[in-house]
Order: sequence, then C-alpha cells, then structure tokens
Amino acid sequence: MPAKSTWKKRTKKTEKIKKPKFLLSTDTLSGYGLDLIFSMAKKLWFDGIDLAMWKNFDAWQQTYVKELIEKYDMPVPVVQTSRKVNLKEMNEAVDLAREVEAEVVSLNAPEFFNVASWRFVKNHLPAYKHHNKEMKFSIINPEKVNYLGIIPKYYFSDMVQIIKKHKTYLALDIAHMQEDVLESQFLRKMANFIPYLSVVYISDVDKRGKKHLPLGEWELKLPLLFKKFKGLEYDGYFSLKLDLSQKVLADMDKVELILKKCRVHFNENYEQIVIE
Repeated sequence: MPAKSTWKKRTKKTEKIKKPKFLLSTDTLSGYGLDLIFSMAKKLWFDGIDLAMWKNFDAWQQTYVKELIEKYDMPVPVVQTSRKVNLKEMNEAVDLAREVEAEVVSLNAPEFFNVASWRFVKNHLPAYKHHNKEMKFSIINPEKVNYLGIIPKYYFSDMVQIIKKHKTYLALDIAHMQEDVLESQFLRKMANFIPYLSVVYISDVDKRGKKHLPLGEWELKLPLLFKKFKGLEYDGYFSLKLDLSQKVLADMDKVELILKKCRVHFNENYEQIVIE
C-alpha cells in the first residue's frame, strides 16, 4: 500500500489548509483540439488539465503539450490512460507525465472481461511504480457491473481491493459508485480513504442512472460530499469528467455555459465554505 502521508488534523490557527486544484478532464470535450480545451479551461477559471491521452491524438506530442502549458499558464498535474491500456500507451503516458511534471498517472480500469489490459496492469504496474517513485499511479474505480450474476476475476471491482491488493492510489469516480453506498457507507468511512486518494472525478447522476452529468442538477448530494472533503482537509485534485452528447459539443456557447455552471457550483459548495 502507498505510504501514508503525514496528513493530520489542522486548524486555522496553526496552518492554512492546502487548496485542492479543480481540473478539467479533456475527455469531457471529446473531439475538441487541445489548444481549444486549454483556452476554454483558462477562460472558465479551471486550475489545470487532466489529460486523457486517448481522446486527443495531439496529447501524444510532448513538445506541443508543453507549449500549451506555457501559452496558457495551465498545468497538467494528471495524465490519464484509456480502458484498453497497453505497453505503448503506458510508456507514452509515463514519458509525458515526466516531461510535464504531472503528479498523477490515472488508469481507467480495463473494460469488462478485457483480460489483456487487466493482466498488463496487474503484472507491470509494480515495475512502473518502482522506476517512477515521484508519480502517484492510480486506478479509477469502474462502474459496478454484474454479468449474469457473476463478477469476473479480471476486473478491478472494489475500491479497497485497488488500494490494498494492487497497492495503488485510488482515482475515485463518484459517478461509478452506487448512490446508497456513496451516501451511507463511503461518507462515513471517508477519513480512511483520504490518504490514498490522488484525484476525485466529479459529476452528477440522474434518476435513471445516467452518469457524468453536469454538477448540481440531478440526484447526487454533491454539497454534502464537498463539505465532507473540506472538513477532512483533502488536498488532492478534483477533476470534472462529463459525458456530453455530440449535439451539445457542437454548440460551443452551450458547452461554455455548462462548464461555467460547474465551476461556479464547485466554488460555492467547496472553495467558499468554511468548516468550523
């Protein structure tokens, strides 16, 4: 298991709480060029970019990514791999993370029954961790699925398993958690997870279970969740990960409005609240 941080309870009198960074995950704007994504993130007050490599072919160009970082003064603290990760993609992700000084390499858990990618992560991740100790290799918890009543062996199905068995950090996608588990169990045990969280992917979910929707308009009790993170002094990253339709993505004014509302929601329900 990753070494625990020296995190401890702090007060206003002794130390100012470190502010988590609010990132824009580039898979939110699927099909957009990186220059446009960086520009929108800067315009809408995001603090940085969570770079989903498989969504943008120009993300594989290290020199170009570094130029955008300098052009927009917009860091890339998280590099994200696909659910079909292999040797080539992983090497590119690690090389890019090293070049842009990213703190986190976030792996989307392999797809259901994707044995090849699952074995690659399971067998080779320890070596990547050993040779890149400055990076927080993290696995994103996948959506809970059940195939004919069977949970397959080749599946990162449990958050505790990700941390304890595979000894990685957890990149928590709250949309992939069942609502009752999120509100009744995770909130109560959140303090135990805090030292092992590298990035939290935030979005909302509707009554029908549609995931990765804009913040604050649907079913998840996000203000309560944010308040809990603030109270526990979480100092990792938050990353906005939305699933926007092609129709919405074709209307840039609408996209900007959605992202702006999400940014304001986070500011009002996390950054501005004070925990006594």
